[in-house]
Amino acid sequence: MIFISYVIFMGLIILPALDYFLGLLILPTIKSSNEIDLVAPNALDGISAIIACHNEVNRIEQKVEELKTQFAYAKVNKYEIIVISDGSDDGSNKILERLSNSGTIIYHLVSERKGKPNAINEGVARSSFPILLFSDVRQTFSKGAISYLLSNLSDPEVGAVTSQLELEGDASPSRKIMNSLKLRESKKGSTTGVCGALYVIRRELVQPLPENLILDDLMVALFVMSMKKRVVLEPRAIVHDVSWDLFYSGRRQGRITAGIVQLLKSYRPLIFSIGLKQLIFLYGQKIMKYTVPILFTIASFLAIFLSGVRAYHFGITTVILILLIIWRPRFIGETIRLMLSYMAQLLKLDKYKKIKWER
Repeated sequence: MIFISYVIFMGLIILPALDYFLGLLILPTIKSSNEIDLVAPNALDGISAIIACHNEVNRIEQKVEELKTQFAYAKVNKYEIIVISDGSDDGSNKILERLSNSGTIIYHLVSERKGKPNAINEGVARSSFPILLFSDVRQTFSKGAISYLLSNLSDPEVGAVTSQLELEGDASPSRKIMNSLKLRESKKGSTTGVCGALYVIRRELVQPLPENLILDDLMVALFVMSMKKRVVLEPRAIVHDVSWDLFYSGRRQGRITAGIVQLLKSYRPLIFSIGLKQLIFLYGQKIMKYTVPILFTIASFLAIFLSGVRAYHFGITTVILILLIIWRPRFIGETIRLMLSYMAQLLKLDKYKKIKWER
């Protein structure tokens, strides 16, 4: 009985992981549709940029100017910038009122803080154009990022285009591999989630977000895939963010963990509507980092009681770990830190259930 349980737990680790990684290798690359959308790539019918803002007095005006510069580079003439202030009380609203009075932005104040999903819904409700662009305030973008994003909309089957996140400081090997996996997902179908700091989406694919939602960027992608459109990654559109240590803070990992649990508990019909291939991608990208450590811990505990398995299990594990450390020590270090932290967040889920805002 113990041996059968051991085999089951190891199988639950190996088989789904093989499905994910082999799928990224052997699945055919998706070809562009025979039809060509000549309007969306140049935003000829207009584009609405939506910024959800909370207490960004030192950065909000620079963000508005950055978007204007990006639109000018992309030769987009028909656009609007909508800023939703979600209960800001640091002076941001005075800046936004001035920009609104000058005709630079469309400004709406949510007097009582309700969270980012509500701010996004408010922005969408006030938008006028068929292409929507969502931007956070903190990050900066590479030159021509918006132009590169829009170029992917020449394929009518592409519903949303996300930017690529890169972190400040020395290149993080774990971040580099994540970006590589996301790009492969994109080429084989759809990448799982969008970078909330910068992405574009066709307006008809946008649905209202629940106000208590934690992972708005993931749900947006699920909506697009459920309507049989693709979410693609544009690696030339780069978002520059904080350092690895700041980005993967305990608060952020707790938010991600709570958001994944929320989706699995409350939005299963939406998850299952995206199809088997995308479910495998969703598991590999978002869920495997939780299941593998738990399943492996259980399997290792069971192996202690199996004399014929114990030496093989721990011996092979040790050899693989040593080889990986020699090959990519920093990557293994980052991966172990992340996994241990995510496991810790599972024990503190109640702390994060009420999170409604993450800049």
